[in-house]
Amino acid sequence: MLVKIVTFFLIGIAVLAMFGRLRWPGGARRIDKKSQKKSENPGKPRRCKACGNYIIGKGPCPCGKG
Repeated sequence: MLVKIVTFFLIGIAVLAMFGRLRWPGGARRIDKKSQKKSENPGKPRRCKACGNYIIGKGPCPCGKG
């Protein structure tokens, strides 16, 4: 009995995965790989000129010199 339940569950999950892979016309478009690469690397992080630490946020460096 338990084997039947597990088998039906796995078949159901496989069917849901197949429907999820389909592209429905007029649906939400997937992000292509080119636009993902642009968002992954926005540029070099800012560093303080005086102490060399990374500056997090938009404010000044905590050292007070930069």
